[in-house]
Amino acid sequence: MRVANELTIRALSADGDIPQSELLRDGVPVGQRLPGAVLEAAVQWRDHYLLFVTDDVPYEEALHIVLLDEQWRTVDCATMGGPYTTGSFSALSLLAPSTVRFRFIGDTDWELELLSGSVLRIPLLGDPRGVTRPHGFTRRFVLRGEPKPQSHG
Repeated sequence: MRVANELTIRALSADGDIPQSELLRDGVPVGQRLPGAVLEAAVQWRDHYLLFVTDDVPYEEALHIVLLDEQWRTVDCATMGGPYTTGSFSALSLLAPSTVRFRFIGDTDWELELLSGSVLRIPLLGDPRGVTRPHGFTRRFVLRGEPKPQSHG
């Protein structure tokens, strides 16, 4: 596992509420569009890439986590955040062999464990508060954290 500094993103025009970006490897587009505007970190794990992308919206920040395979296809994704939730991505650390730790929302150290293959997932169950995923019955990573509620006053 290593930080993949060769990956960057280029902002595209926003087609809705969530900004969109194009993924580049060594400055060359790879043909993958991503949600978000700022690439906070990219990690290579085996032949996969794990990307952390934020929207760059100070008072309602979201973190999009995307796992891509060797063909640049999305094999799993999740979004952290919520209405009026502030967050700042920080403290990335790589824990061998397959875990990434970082801070984002809820004054929490989050852990993301990458899985060797797809495992069964029951929609609406199993993810911590503030984490959403698209509908589906499998996952390739597990997120763990116990976010504290944020005050909005």
